[in-house]
Amino acid sequence: MSQYQDDDFSKAYTTALYQTKGEVQTNVRVKSDESLEIDLLFVGNPQSKAWATEDLGVFDQMMRVHPTIVIEHYSGYLNADHIIRCVTRMDLYVSGEKKEAKKRGDSRSGRLSALQRLRQRQRFSDAQRPFTWMLATGCSETILRSFGATLDSGMGAGIYRLVSGLRMGVVVIRELPESPETLWLRGLGKDKILTNAFANIRRLPDTKRERNDIVEICIKHFKYLVEKSETGLSEQEENFMKTMQEIDTIYRAEMSRARQEGQKEGQKEGQKNGKVDLILYLLNRRVGTVSIDLQDKIKALPLARLNNLAEDLMDFSQVQDLVSWFDRCKD
Repeated sequence: MSQYQDDDFSKAYTTALYQTKGEVQTNVRVKSDESLEIDLLFVGNPQSKAWATEDLGVFDQMMRVHPTIVIEHYSGYLNADHIIRCVTRMDLYVSGEKKEAKKRGDSRSGRLSALQRLRQRQRFSDAQRPFTWMLATGCSETILRSFGATLDSGMGAGIYRLVSGLRMGVVVIRELPESPETLWLRGLGKDKILTNAFANIRRLPDTKRERNDIVEICIKHFKYLVEKSETGLSEQEENFMKTMQEIDTIYRAEMSRARQEGQKEGQKEGQKNGKVDLILYLLNRRVGTVSIDLQDKIKALPLARLNNLAEDLMDFSQVQDLVSWFDRCKD
């Protein structure tokens, strides 16, 4: 289980990002020991269009190193005990999955030979064992070296692979370069790393699904912390709440600006519609019935041109004058 200041946030955050790219499960019970849980398990769907349309940078690279990914998140420093517990959890998870496979094999014992069942279990052990990423704010060089960690040159600074037999990697969030490629990983950091990451996430176009879902997660989490504050928050939760509050405040200001702009646009649109109605009324009085095509042309004019037409039409005496006016507008 991760030591994140609020475990639910990290799970909700990652789930929001990857729910369109595969199957996400949280709090996965380890069958061999039901007191243990895996934070998050992700089974990718290579056919999902979201892999092409929702680019999450290095985070996407990490989630594609194996068909099944486990994410364990730590808000503080990763230590040797954390890594050992992750290894233990994964061993127990694999053991439990083997037992389930054996049960399925035993139920079909009339059709499968002992060798076939053995091969089934071996295939799970060798090919289906998930890859585990441990995400932490920091981790000392001594700890990394002691587990044979080497920098993953393909993904860049801050991302390490442990000895290959473990199928595990470590992301040291404070070592990640501040770039668009690491943005979504830095969103799982803390303090200034977290604040800066969310400032950049907020600036993304509001047409991005992942941006909007993450902002929504932050607002919900802020409301949760506000309610929890009545019974007391830990120091970590209080610090985290400040960041969530900033995001909530910025979002509310953003929505307020959007409403004001919408009202202004509505006023402009109302002004334009009123001007069109007046021009059509005056034209009908001066030149007679105006064709639908000409009416559509008038409605398509910007407000400034409508004002010009409202002045010029006082000199019109026939529909041809209106046609000539549009011809002059093309010049």
